[in-house]
Amino acid sequence: MNEKIKRLFEKAIVPAHITPPHPEVLWLIDDSASLLGFWRDQLNEKETALLTYFYKEYQHTPKAVTYTDKEWRAWLLESDVRQPNIERPVRLIHFHLSESIDDYEAFSSTWQEAFPHVITIVWVHQQYGVVVLESIDGYGDEMDIESFAEAISMDFYLDLYTLIGIESTVENSRESFLFQHELFQYLLSKSHPKHVYKEQEVLLLYLMRNSTGKEMDRIIQRLISVELLNDKELLTTVGTYFSHNLNTTQAAKALHMHRNSLQYRIDKFVDRTGIDIKQFSDAALVYMLLLHYQYD
Repeated sequence: MNEKIKRLFEKAIVPAHITPPHPEVLWLIDDSASLLGFWRDQLNEKETALLTYFYKEYQHTPKAVTYTDKEWRAWLLESDVRQPNIERPVRLIHFHLSESIDDYEAFSSTWQEAFPHVITIVWVHQQYGVVVLESIDGYGDEMDIESFAEAISMDFYLDLYTLIGIESTVENSRESFLFQHELFQYLLSKSHPKHVYKEQEVLLLYLMRNSTGKEMDRIIQRLISVELLNDKELLTTVGTYFSHNLNTTQAAKALHMHRNSLQYRIDKFVDRTGIDIKQFSDAALVYMLLLHYQYD
């Protein structure tokens, strides 16, 4: 959101946990496809006209059709007290589209074909929705969302960004949705270095937000030289090593390089920083610092 608009309409902006539909809120979409909400009773006619001049009014589509669709929509978005009647835990996958689509039915079918345990898709607005997935024997952790996101991008000519939520009971799924929604909106307000995130890694970034930027910068400057921070190839190697759980074989495969070459780069980082990222505690520290550096 434009900073001037944010300051001008500060009292009218609705908090992040409130989601559409809500009859007392004017919902708009900015240029980055982020959803903006303003309390209607805090705006006069001229202010409403000004906001709708700069931002597009969002249209809440598609509508829930089946009983299951309506049940989950009411539970997650409309504060219905009747929770869906499912005994197994569920996992929520939040997704954001870089632009709106015309064929919602084909999009939903693509999810159903790729992941047979999908219960429903709840659309928050034209470019943001939540896939409700029944979690069966841990199903969900092994899902190849990255390949799926690439396929969606090719089929629909857009970018798909996702947040894979931690498994929860149906009873706690609304609370999970609201918290994950806040995490995802925070993530979308930043740059998009990759298309698939797990709630666990975004939580670390979210927790770091409460630390002062100067404090984090001071730690980075003390431990990692400017020269090293400018070595993008080395940082990419280290980041890939972390994303593959410190497994050099898998990381080397992802980077299309020989395992010995990867090991050389890791040793190079260790030698230049004195931090042994082959050890979990050291790796966790560097991972946190690099997250801050990327998103600062």
